[in-house]
Amino acid sequence: MTLLTILLIVGAFLLVNAFYVAAEFALVGAPKAAIENRAGEGDRLSERLVSLMESSRQQDRYIATAQFGITIASLGLGMFGEHALADYLAPHLESLGALRWITAHGLASVIAVSLLTCAHIVFGEMLPKSIALQRTEGVARWLYWPMRISWFVAFPFVWTFSRIGALALRVLGIHRDAQTEDQLHTVEELRLIVEESEEGGALRAESGRLLGELFEFGDLTASQVMVPRVRVVGVPVGATPDDLRALLLSKLYTRYPVYDGDLDHIIGMLHVKDLLRRILANESIGLADVRSMPVVPETAPLDDVLAVMQRANAHMALVIDEHGGTAGTVSIEDLSEEVVGEITEDASEIPSLLEERPGVWRVAGTARLDEVGQKYDRELEHEDVDSVSGLVLARLGRPPVVGDVVEFEQLRFEVLSLAGRGVREARVSVISHTNDQGQTG
Repeated sequence: MTLLTILLIVGAFLLVNAFYVAAEFALVGAPKAAIENRAGEGDRLSERLVSLMESSRQQDRYIATAQFGITIASLGLGMFGEHALADYLAPHLESLGALRWITAHGLASVIAVSLLTCAHIVFGEMLPKSIALQRTEGVARWLYWPMRISWFVAFPFVWTFSRIGALALRVLGIHRDAQTEDQLHTVEELRLIVEESEEGGALRAESGRLLGELFEFGDLTASQVMVPRVRVVGVPVGATPDDLRALLLSKLYTRYPVYDGDLDHIIGMLHVKDLLRRILANESIGLADVRSMPVVPETAPLDDVLAVMQRANAHMALVIDEHGGTAGTVSIEDLSEEVVGEITEDASEIPSLLEERPGVWRVAGTARLDEVGQKYDRELEHEDVDSVSGLVLARLGRPPVVGDVVEFEQLRFEVLSLAGRGVREARVSVISHTNDQGQTG
């Protein structure tokens, strides 16, 4: 047999092996969402691919067919290639005169196996695998029909192997059609995908940031994003036009909670337009003017808070504590800020986080500790409080005064201004030593 014939047959086995390897990895890595979009546009091949990806039984048969093809090609390559190449090389090695036939044939076998192994790994495995993973959708579409033909040709073998595999799974107590949590992407895996897409240039930095905030959205609770009771600006039932004018001049917001007596008896809310109408009509606020306002517990996840507000078609919700008293209020803007960033309605309000200079930040007392920690690439958590103001109060053990300083997790918090008995604004910087005990200035 000539060397050309041997190389052609070996190349054919490698091509078959590469075909099935590419088919297997293309199916595993195919972008389901993109293919579903094409299927929704009426692409028939995409519809078939979606059906294949959604059926565990079809996937098993598809992969079993690929594995069967890989096995046959690998066995054929080894059985034919080793003998054919060894028989071809042995006479040439023996002609050197220094080797006997047995020794020459043994050396030829070693050389043949080494060459075939190298070719099999590079051209039969690594190259097709890389191509399939780089062009998953295109390879999956291109190889779909050839794989269907292989599926039918190898059906008796594939069916037998699938049955044996199903029996083995049953013995191990694994249900092949049951979807487990291991098959789903975790939040950390999704974050990693976003980071890799951002680093690879497929996703803009701002888009990556927004997606990252969305992943954290469901982990937050109403108490972490609400306007606390001490900072709630409300309107009492019966407020006169003069009261409303004074309120709008001092604290201009889009919506105001309405209370009867005190903030523990909030009965609804009013839009600023409602207040202006009452002022123009020279009328006091009455119960008939009040809009309904949903109520959520302070422990409610933001996903649930948003769902409650959507069902009630409301832009503000009342947050209550474990005793049923008012803990604060939360608005659509508060929820939006957790994703898109700070949205300031009142010009007198300070930004939640503002970089003063490298390594030094001016932060609002309502800023969450985890947000501050992100600016310093560290996890910043306290077992009892969530905000900067809460941290200062917890460390001091008394109401703060301007100039007070506390240290926590190698960060220095200096009180710059107050809001009632809490911190309105603080300056945060890194300290060069660890001091787990709070300091007062």
